[in-house]
Amino acid sequence: MSVSLVIATFNHARFLGDALDSAVGQTLRDVEIVVVDDGSTDDTPAVLARYGGRIRAIRQPNRGLAAARNAGLAAARGTYVSFLDADDVMMPSKLAEQAAILDRAPTAGWAYCDVLIETVATGGSMRASERFGYGARMLEGWLFPELIHGNFIPAIAPLVRRTVLDAAGGFDERLTALEDWDLWLRLSLIAEARYSPAVLVLDKLCHARPAAVEGLGAAGRRIIADTHNWLGKEAYARGDWTEARRRFAASLVTVPWQRQAPMLLGLSLVRSGTRALAGEPASGPR
Repeated sequence: MSVSLVIATFNHARFLGDALDSAVGQTLRDVEIVVVDDGSTDDTPAVLARYGGRIRAIRQPNRGLAAARNAGLAAARGTYVSFLDADDVMMPSKLAEQAAILDRAPTAGWAYCDVLIETVATGGSMRASERFGYGARMLEGWLFPELIHGNFIPAIAPLVRRTVLDAAGGFDERLTALEDWDLWLRLSLIAEARYSPAVLVLDKLCHARPAAVEGLGAAGRRIIADTHNWLGKEAYARGDWTEARRRFAASLVTVPWQRQAPMLLGLSLVRSGTRALAGEPASGPR
């Protein structure tokens, strides 16, 4: 058993050192740490240089988070893989505890933990289990019926078998948001999951919605979200899954807490993936 940790970063030099300290400080020995600098223009190269041979650094032109994670995945050699964002921090035993779970459960393809979510702007914090209502959810086994209603697993929570990641196809580089949920949906169709209630990662929410969107107020954001939903339903009805998923994702970025949009996005993602596996174009009939 070997573990690879993939960290994608873009202009996060001020946070990156803490993330890397938590990576090199894992109690699990010989963790391969792959850092993908997605075209940063800040002091990221200098931060990476401080860690020398303890990490593998890859630099590429800016292509987005999904592409950066995939580049790290392509370079990773471990039989288990985890992802960490450049502004987040792992507890020292995170990888060791999750690797032990997968070692004990050979039929499980991935394991995930609870996460402490901290909003940097306000200083408030809440566990993912509280924020997403884990008490009322199915948390283990075949998670697709639960995930289709909305994502409740932060991107930094899972450790995944490499064979399962390869079978699922990695992150969809066409997506600029919710790319982790898209991958979890595909994973949940081919592999069982295991859950640990231990809080093993600190997720720092450093980003807010764009100021132009935030300035519209709740009513304005709702109008924009409803417009995206209407266009998404139109695309869904004609079988254009790529456009449908783009519209529903944009709606959820604008107004995250909705009832119907998450399910329609999930169905669009799955239908698009089914067509891709069948060798058909992702969009509907022309």
